[in-house]
Amino acid sequence: MAIEFLPPDARAADVKAELDRSGYAVVRDWLDLELVENIHRDISRYADRVVGLELEFFGDGALKKVEGLAAKSASVVDVMSRPLLAELAEAFLGADPLLNASGGFVLEKGRRPQPLHHDDVLYQPFLSRRPGEFESMLNCMIAISDFRRENGATRMVPGSHLWPEGRLPTEADPVVDVEMPPGSAAFWLGSTWHGAGQNTTERARIGCELGFNCGWLRPHENYQLLIPPGLARDLPLQVQELLGYKAHRGMLGCIEQRSPMEVFGFEKRRPVHAVVREAEEAAAPVDPRDLERAVRRFAASGNRALPTEASRLLERLAKSNRALEGAGNRAERDMLEVVAVADARSLTVHLEGIGWTEPIEALKRGALA
Repeated sequence: MAIEFLPPDARAADVKAELDRSGYAVVRDWLDLELVENIHRDISRYADRVVGLELEFFGDGALKKVEGLAAKSASVVDVMSRPLLAELAEAFLGADPLLNASGGFVLEKGRRPQPLHHDDVLYQPFLSRRPGEFESMLNCMIAISDFRRENGATRMVPGSHLWPEGRLPTEADPVVDVEMPPGSAAFWLGSTWHGAGQNTTERARIGCELGFNCGWLRPHENYQLLIPPGLARDLPLQVQELLGYKAHRGMLGCIEQRSPMEVFGFEKRRPVHAVVREAEEAAAPVDPRDLERAVRRFAASGNRALPTEASRLLERLAKSNRALEGAGNRAERDMLEVVAVADARSLTVHLEGIGWTEPIEALKRGALA
């Protein structure tokens, strides 16, 4: 079965549609070759010191895995800051998804392919399998070297994400070898059955995998220890959020009722204490819906294009505001108001940090101009 490639500039909606249909999607030439080479170099620096995993599941020693790669490669951090990743993760996993794991996979010549499996077994039996309804994980494998059937390209079972609990692969089920050139990326759902193939060549097959999980689940790797606050504060905002420094929906992972991003002053364009203090003063009295309207009007009044991160945070706030307006009862409304206020605070802190203070000042004056 031939791979149906999506173009390098594929929109998140297009990738999601293919994931919904097949359980996996492949974006051809997603990364430029210079970035791929940088990631290759970073993996190679550690791979020589890694011992092959001596388990049948990993091909009896054929796989070397460089774990915690986000803490070891600036180029991987660059990839994590791409909007497509956060948009896809949020589409399937909900608000504030987390990086589950990041690794360099060096698959050498082996005796057998990896058994077919689905990644969300990590959270079972705590979460039951609900095909087509709920996903707890989303993964991305980036081809650093050429992926071919003979060197162990990842294998996918189309449609297996819709299988019910207890359904196992059979000989009659089609299995697709995800053959793709360097820089291409295969995305798949936690419920999709898949596995690495068998490398029968003398050259290693190298990939970079990034996995994500729901923000309310504990990740496989602990990124607050791998990338502590002193290092995380210099990373892109989206990466900080994926590492878990943003409180989930304003309620999980807090420090004294505040998001760690505020506590540690991650807006680095201005003095840390000034940003946090001014953000608190500005955010406290602001209604989330008023803030959304003020920012939109300010951007439209001068035909100003919102910076990428500000636009993402604004859309997140808009989604929270819509949910709040549709609340069915008082308890639900109280909970959703906490979420909307937290999203408003995140947007306020960011706008203060990048110097977009006009809409906030307009709110302080009581004018939505």
